Amino acid sequence: MTDYDAEGRLAFAMGLELRGEFDKAVQAFEDIVEAGDKGENEALVRKHLGNLHLRQGHLRRAREHLNVACELEPDNATFWHDLGVAHYYLADFDQCVQCMRKALEIDGDLQLSYFWLGNALYHRGDLGDAAATFQELLDRYPNFTIGNFHLGVIYQRQGKEDEAQEQFQTVLLKNPDDAAAQHYVNGNDGSS
Repeated sequence: MTDYDAEGRLAFAMGLELRGEFDKAVQAFEDIVEAGDKGENEALVRKHLGNLHLRQGHLRRAREHLNVACELEPDNATFWHDLGVAHYYLADFDQCVQCMRKALEIDGDLQLSYFWLGNALYHRGDLGDAAATFQELLDRYPNFTIGNFHLGVIYQRQGKEDEAQEQFQTVLLKNPDDAAAQHYVNGNDGSS
């Protein structure tokens, strides 16, 4: 197969994905893998396959393809991020933390990597590290209001009521209709 044919197959698969034809896109990307005509685009093909499988809830297949992408391009921060998200949904928070830290080591400006890292640390029970991660996220991206909410929840769990209320109030200043923040501000923290 010529390079043009391989590039055409890749463009076709990506077009299907962009149009939201996810089942057809998965098949087209998998056909590329099976045909062995991935060439220098194998990491990209695997990333797309991984993310499509993730979207469809095929978590182990997503992890498999994203692992290959990271092996092929170990300096690609977004590949590590995406692999970390797959680990998060598999409830493998230790691996998620490792992947997100690797992504941030490569590119410290990956906003969503801070978000996923903070959540994985929270679910591991590392509340102090989770709070520090969400604070760093907010220091870098002050308008990432979901970070305020998550930081408020962590403070609530740590018994830091004033700090928690401050975070929830920040959410409500930016979005007065936020039902989750209203729930916490009104004293319904779910601890009863």
